[in-house]
Amino acid sequence: MEEYQTEIGRIKELLSSHPEGLSITDIAGTLQLNRNSVAKYMDILQIQGAADGRKMGTAKIYYHSQRIPAFSLRKVCSRPLLVCNQDMIPTDVNQAFLSYAGIPSEQVLQKPFESVPVRFLEGGTSQQVLKKTLRGMEQRIRAQVQTGTKTLPCSLLLVPVVFENGKPGISIIIEDTVSSAEDSPAESASAGLLELLDDEIEYIVRYTPEGIIRYANEPYCRAVGKMREELIGRPFKPLVSSEDSQRIRAHLDRLSVQYPVGVIEYRAIMASGDLRYLRWHDRAQFNSRGEVAGYSSCGIDITDLVNAGQKLKKTQETLEETIVSRTEDLRTINRQLYEEIATREKMEEELLRTQFAMDHAAEMIFWVNRNARIQYANTTAIKSLGYTGPDIRDLPFEEIIPFYSLSSWDVTWGNLKNTGMVSTETLIVKTDGSRVPAEVTLTYLEYRGKEFVYCFSRDLTERTRMERALQEANKKLNIFTSIARHDIQNKITVLLGYLGRTKKMVTDPVVLDYIEKQETAAKAIRNEVNLTREFKDLGASPPEWQNVRQVLDTIIRQQDATTSRFTVDLPDIEIYADGQLDHVFERLFETSLPSDKTPPHIRIHSFQKERDLIAVIEYESSGIRPEDKEGIFEVQASKNRGLFMAREILSLTGIKLSETGEYGKNTRFEIGIPDTYFRYSK
Repeated sequence: MEEYQTEIGRIKELLSSHPEGLSITDIAGTLQLNRNSVAKYMDILQIQGAADGRKMGTAKIYYHSQRIPAFSLRKVCSRPLLVCNQDMIPTDVNQAFLSYAGIPSEQVLQKPFESVPVRFLEGGTSQQVLKKTLRGMEQRIRAQVQTGTKTLPCSLLLVPVVFENGKPGISIIIEDTVSSAEDSPAESASAGLLELLDDEIEYIVRYTPEGIIRYANEPYCRAVGKMREELIGRPFKPLVSSEDSQRIRAHLDRLSVQYPVGVIEYRAIMASGDLRYLRWHDRAQFNSRGEVAGYSSCGIDITDLVNAGQKLKKTQETLEETIVSRTEDLRTINRQLYEEIATREKMEEELLRTQFAMDHAAEMIFWVNRNARIQYANTTAIKSLGYTGPDIRDLPFEEIIPFYSLSSWDVTWGNLKNTGMVSTETLIVKTDGSRVPAEVTLTYLEYRGKEFVYCFSRDLTERTRMERALQEANKKLNIFTSIARHDIQNKITVLLGYLGRTKKMVTDPVVLDYIEKQETAAKAIRNEVNLTREFKDLGASPPEWQNVRQVLDTIIRQQDATTSRFTVDLPDIEIYADGQLDHVFERLFETSLPSDKTPPHIRIHSFQKERDLIAVIEYESSGIRPEDKEGIFEVQASKNRGLFMAREILSLTGIKLSETGEYGKNTRFEIGIPDTYFRYSK
């Protein structure tokens, strides 16, 4: 047995820390023990009285208990003793009990408990009292023992016990007796006091530790709507919520010898049906052993006080909510203020960074107001033009850029408001009177109701110098190629002349075939030379903004009305292209010349594709096979060499030309103009 004491001790400690109880599986899993061993240990503990068990569903729950072995108690108890089994049937009784009750053992042993001449005065019925002890609760209650014609008041101690087979039982011990002669004077002395309590407005109730009412004054009886005789001997259970019921129980359990008085408030439904607030002063009464012998409670209706307090609390809560709301508003304002400060600091930093970047930009920057006067010039502009900061401020804009004279400024301002931006190449005047070429871009801006023009100027001196050198080189190259082309044409003409004469003098077919091939080659060379004449001016002049409708109108007026009909549906736009833009349209129109007597109807329109503009030239025709759509733009395509020229002219400024017509139905040329190479004219 000693070898199991360690495991048994561990099980007892575990059960003590889990008053709700544990199953064998829980114990075995927690302590890492075999389930069969745990079951054996629990049988031992039940026999020892150190554990109890109860069924919970299909499982059995064990919990710690302190039952006294029945045979041990029988040996040591000298007071009147009666022992009952779990069925509440008396199984043992000592001689002291039989002598006290004046009955033989046959009258009680193995008989229903109702045959025992004992009546419980508190704690409920005999079944209720015995079941509490059977579940492991030790009790002390007042009772009466009927001995013949006499009724003896006494105090009973009900102790949970365990039998040798491990089953629970109950031992009833008569602790002390009180003679009726001793009770009478006390009852007489208190009778007058009880009458005075009936005149009070407070509720006064006395009850046992189990809650059985022993006294209730008249005000309480009226409040609950019952007679005193109906309350005495009944449980003291105010009609309250389950939550308040638990609070009341916990409140009474906290009373002790050191702190026997407590106060509790709760809501209860009274006889009138009203929900009333009650305040109870409870005093626990203890016997010489420090055990609770009963309670005396004094209650008062505090409904009016609570209602007033609730109104005050609501007012206070409203005030607090207002304060909290205002505080939160203030915090929100403070957060917004901090965020605004942070945002402003960030904006200020960005503004300073932007100002620094603008002041030190590589190009000249001006701000010009509505009156055509300079409000700001960056460091580059001031140094490049030879001014100082104060000198250039409020200077007329035309003194620096004469192209924008004061007399035409109103027109310029109006155009800027409509288009947003204009750009031109002109001359900028320095303080010493010298002039430098520059690209000037004006942008209309409005900030917080103030209008101004942002002027971005780029010095074109170096570019102009390079362009002039390139133009001179192109000019000389064109002169050289023109001379060479003229000489080649002359020599080819002479060659063709001699070949023609030779053909007249020769009759040999073989020689004639050679001469014809030489003549064909010479004519091809002449065509190639003529092609270089068409290329001689390509790129000779810089691209420029050209109004498409005006260019088309000029070309269409030159066309023969019997060869083509035109429908133009284009917005008023300008495109940035080479000066030979008119040749592009002429080459495209040439492809539409009819092979029969029906003149084609040429439609010219446009549509937007994302940010680019697509100009379309289309007409009904047999179309172009899909595999030939790119080949028509190659220089080797002698039939449509003009299309090669048109694509090359447009490509100088990034404009694309393609054929997208449907074979057998129409011919359709699409001119793709990037968004930066077209603008609307207004």
